[in-house]
Order: sequence, then C-alpha cells, then structure tokens
Amino acid sequence: MTRDRYPKRIICMTEETVETLYLLGEQDRIVGISGFTVRPPEARRDKPKVSAFTSAKIDKILELKPDLVLGFSDLQADSIV
Repeated sequence: MTRDRYPKRIICMTEETVETLYLLGEQDRIVGISGFTVRPPEARRDKPKVSAFTSAKIDKILELKPDLVLGFSDLQADSIV
C-alpha cells in the first residue's frame, strides 16, 4: 500500500493520538488537536486547538478539511459525527 492511500489531514481529539502520531514521525499529517494536549510540547505550540474532551469547534474542524478525525470513545461521538 502506498502512502497516498493514507489520510493526509488528521484531527486528533485526544493527547494520546497526537503523541502516537509524533512518535511514528507522522506529525505533518496532524492539522488540529485537543486543547488538552501538552505532549509533545511542539504540538501544543504549533497545531490549532479544535476541541476539548467532550466538545469540539465544528466550524474550525470543517475549515481544516480533515480526512480523518481520531477520537477516544463514545463520549466524543456527538462532537464529531
């Protein structure tokens, strides 16, 4: 499978998904993060904050045109569906 098939624009609504993508070297694909993200520090500094844990700024998310939105649980489902 080529990299072209993978999502290019990812919203991470939890710190864990942000941290995982950074560890995988895929931080350039992240276009928005949770306001609770503190690791890695460069993510908090450089990426737009588009959500809290159970709420999201839908207009900001739509402006970023994500291919994929990664959430944590059904608690976030109403924010992103």
